[in-house]
Amino acid sequence: MAHTEGYRLTVDDDTNRVQFRISPKPYKKVTGHLRGEPDAMDELREALTSDEVDVGQAEFLSRDGVYSLHVTVTREFDVPEPDTSDTLVGVDINERNVALTALDRETMRTKGTLVLDYGRVKQERQRSHTITKRCQEHGKTSIHRKLGDKEERFTEWVLHRLSRAVVEFAEQFLNPGIVFEDMEDIREEMQYGSYMNRRLHKLPFHNFETFVSYKATWREIPTDTVDAYYNSKTCSCCGERGSRQRRRFRCRNDDCDVVQDHADRNASGMVNIAWREKAKVDGNESNSRTHKTQPQVRLVRLSGSGRITRPPSSRSLAEQGVLAHG
Repeated sequence: MAHTEGYRLTVDDDTNRVQFRISPKPYKKVTGHLRGEPDAMDELREALTSDEVDVGQAEFLSRDGVYSLHVTVTREFDVPEPDTSDTLVGVDINERNVALTALDRETMRTKGTLVLDYGRVKQERQRSHTITKRCQEHGKTSIHRKLGDKEERFTEWVLHRLSRAVVEFAEQFLNPGIVFEDMEDIREEMQYGSYMNRRLHKLPFHNFETFVSYKATWREIPTDTVDAYYNSKTCSCCGERGSRQRRRFRCRNDDCDVVQDHADRNASGMVNIAWREKAKVDGNESNSRTHKTQPQVRLVRLSGSGRITRPPSSRSLAEQGVLAHG
């Protein structure tokens, strides 16, 4: 429903409350005031009183006897260019987790690392696929639509939590810039058979990058992409291309001799992304590295669904990845 048509929001000058009036049916109106997080309410008041912010469509929801109003606001932001960033935050997403590393652009010293585990998405998708396949074998084709919607909603909920944690992790550092791998056309290049294709092709690369990008834009944090080729096969310490067999990575440089258990999950991928962004914005094609050891990686799991126990906030997740010296 559109603002001033299906619903209307106003700010009470005396109480500073946000008053609402909703018209669910013709000639029937529901009135009251909104309650919510202080930051969200402040942004909504600014949208209602400022000429630079537009209030758009809203969605009225009811869940377990709790009513909520989701309001869309639109505004313009002055987002700086990626080459002006002082801190480069490399983001490496794979099948089970999202790995983050914040590096100082001038010294390339590690400011913070964080690995956010979202393995429940993979489990939910495998569960939905198994149930759908068994039901279709017995002619119950309608189950696919029901399970598909449930899986999609769960995945979107997890991606929103992950994207908020990524932006709040980057926001803790001086003048940050968020860097992704360029995953365009990657599905056409991955052909490993029906089982692996189903797993890998359903990875939410684009949705996750979209969620992070628009949340970063709201905080005026620039985003950029770098080449993804041989990223997980490149040593993050010396920059040489190593060998990778399943979960094992070994650097072929005799002076480096880095051995890692998981080329994507540890610091390798996200550090390489930040290094490639530095070379891109500085216009330097050199592969020289200053790292001698891998940064300490801190793994955080998304726990709870919000209905039985309250899950940890995105900010508390992000704060766990900041190193003491950063």
